[in-house]
Amino acid sequence: MKEDEQFLKDRLSMMESEGWLDLIENLEEIEQSVVNLDTMNNQDDLFHAKGQLHIIRFLLSLEDATKFTIEQS
Repeated sequence: MKEDEQFLKDRLSMMESEGWLDLIENLEEIEQSVVNLDTMNNQDDLFHAKGQLHIIRFLLSLEDATKFTIEQS
């Protein structure tokens, strides 16, 4: 198993790739569409959107969280 420091360095390296940057751009676009309340017809739609936002926001904050973790170690 990788040591924590190498794991974090590898994660940051991944986040510099064009694929990651494209993913982040797409997630930001999706985030904007998910928060549109006009597209929700019922409570199930609201809970589905809430779950999507949870995952999207986790991924969007992953780079900052990783950098913070490295700085603290």
